Amino acid sequence: MSSIKALLMFAALCLSVFAHANTQEYVFINIWDEYVQPTTLPTPLAPRRLLQPDINIDEASLAQFKTAYPSYAELAIDKQNQLLQRFAIRQTPVRVIVKDDKVIKRELLTTNSAPSTEKETRIPLQTLTGMPFSIATINSQYRVLFFSDSLCPFQHIPACEMRIKQNNQLADSSAYPVVTVIKPFYVEEQSARDYQQRFEVKHDIVFDHHNEVFSQFEIRELPYWVVQDKQGEVVYRGNQPPNID
Repeated sequence: MSSIKALLMFAALCLSVFAHANTQEYVFINIWDEYVQPTTLPTPLAPRRLLQPDINIDEASLAQFKTAYPSYAELAIDKQNQLLQRFAIRQTPVRVIVKDDKVIKRELLTTNSAPSTEKETRIPLQTLTGMPFSIATINSQYRVLFFSDSLCPFQHIPACEMRIKQNNQLADSSAYPVVTVIKPFYVEEQSARDYQQRFEVKHDIVFDHHNEVFSQFEIRELPYWVVQDKQGEVVYRGNQPPNID
C-alpha cells in the first residue's frame, strides 16, 4: 500500500512539474512610474520574468534602477517590445500568465499607497521664476508644452540637444506661450536651472516635482511636444515640433 501511495505522489509531482514547466508568468513594469509609486508584486503563480518595455530606456538606466531596487535584479528590457506586442499589453504594471503559449490570466497590479505626509510636503506647480502653473488653464488660443530631461545629453534621450534647439527656435517665433516641463527623476530643481542656463532657455520652465504634468499627459518618450487649445484639450502630441501658425 505504501508503495502505491508513493507512486501516486510521484505521479502527481510529475504532473505538477510538467504543468509548471509549460506555464510562465510575465510581469511588465515601467521603471519611470516605479520611482513615483512602487508596485506591490504578488506571489508568483509560475516562474516569473520581470520585463521593462523598450520605450525611453537603456541599459544604464535599467542598471541604476536595479541598484536602487534590488528586488528587481532580474528585470530585463523587452527588446523591440516583442512580448509587449505579442500579449497586447497596453498598460503597466501588469501580470500575464501564459500556458502552452496562450494567455490564461491578465491582471493589472496595484501600487503602494502614497505617504500620508504627501499633502503636507507637496510643492505646487510653478515656473522657475515662481509663477503659478496650471495644467488645465490656458490664457491664450494655444499653449505648447515641451517635455524634456535635465540629464540631456544622455544615452536614453536620443537627439535631445537638437530637439531642445528646435524648441527654443519655436519659442522665439511662436505667437503662443511655450513651456518646458522637466521630469524629476534622479534630480533636484537645481538641475532644471542648470538646464535653463546650459541650453539658453528664455521661455518658462516648470520642474515637475511630483510628476503631475508628465502623468496627466502620459508622457513615455523624451523630448516630446504637447499642444493644448484654450479649453486645455490636447490638439497635438508627438516627438516633432508642432506647427501652430
